[in-house]
Formats: sequence, structure tokens, C-alpha cells
Amino acid sequence: MKKILSCCPVASIETMNLIPANFQFQPGKPVSAFQANVWWIQESEASVCMRDHKQRIHHLNRYTDREGYLSSIDQAIRECIHLTRGYNLSISSLESVFIEMNIIQTPVFELFSQEIKFSWDRHTNWRQYEVVSNEWSQLQYPDKPISPHNVVRPVKDKKILGQKVIWHSNQSMNDAMAYVKEFKLEWALQDNKKITSNQNKVTKLTPKG
Repeated sequence: MKKILSCCPVASIETMNLIPANFQFQPGKPVSAFQANVWWIQESEASVCMRDHKQRIHHLNRYTDREGYLSSIDQAIRECIHLTRGYNLSISSLESVFIEMNIIQTPVFELFSQEIKFSWDRHTNWRQYEVVSNEWSQLQYPDKPISPHNVVRPVKDKKILGQKVIWHSNQSMNDAMAYVKEFKLEWALQDNKKITSNQNKVTKLTPKG
């Protein structure tokens, strides 16, 4: 299974009844399942694109959240500004550069609860996970026969929550950055992993009786 490091928030925690994707079940017989907490990590991806004078679109570079959630946007903006100046693009130019954004959720198993810091970025907290791969399927009700009322569904590798163009060289810089600000506010997210952890700490510290 694929292991990943992420510094992005956990959008939700879902309890799933999992069985191997290649499981051979016998009709009418109950099926046991592995119950696990699946963490849905929410991340952003920013693709820098260029439209040439023939209106053909070229995908140049893709950025991920290596500096924190939604930080892919800032990395992509830096490249777009560099390209705009390098190609001497203006609002009225036939050629243009823009940023395509994807907001993605990935299902993972938690490997270590302790956060990791790197020497090159001591301000960002990372955690290690294992991606819930295509090797698993989700069973609706465990310890019951598979039937039209107890179905098995594959676990999706990723869910795309939103796609949008958020920065364009055909806009003024003020308008483009205002749109970026709105996008960041729209997709701001609290980390449910930290919320759950803090709730557990409060529970432990509250005296009984």
C-alpha cells in the first residue's frame, strides 16, 4: 500500500466496514468485515496553464500543498506572475496564463498520531498516512450476507470536491488577487483530527462525579 506524508487537514473521519476487493463470497453466508476509521485528507492542487495565440491550452506545472493547506495557490501565482512578465502579457493579450484549481479528498489510514517536522520547514506539521487503495471494498453491514440490501462498494482513491479557474492574466492584478482571496475563504477548513484530539484531552481532564 502507498504511504504518504501530508500537512493538510482531516476534513472528516468515517468508520468503514472493509473487505478485500478480491473477496470471494458464498451466497447466503454472512461476511465478516474489518472495521476501520478512514481519515479524509483535504488538499489542493494548482495547475499553471498557458493559452497560446491559437487558443490552445498548455498545462505547464502542477503544485501541491507542500507548505500547508491551500499553499499550492501561492506557489502557482508566483510562477504566473513570472510568466506574465517574461512574455510581456497584458489584459488585452491573445496569449494568457491562468491557474486551474482542484480541491481533493483522499481516504487514508492513520499510521502515526505524532506529527513530524522537517529541518527545512519547522513551521509546518506533517503526518504519515497509508492510502486506502483499490485493494479494499466497503461492506454496508458486517456479519450479514451480501445482497441487494447489503451491498459492496469500491472505496474511491480520491474525491474531487471542486474545480475552478482562480487567477487569470486577462484580469487586473487587484481583481485576480481578490478572486483568490474569495476562493481561499470558500475552502477554508478546520482540521477534524485536531478537533477530535482536543475533545479527547478535555474528556480526560474532566473529573468524574
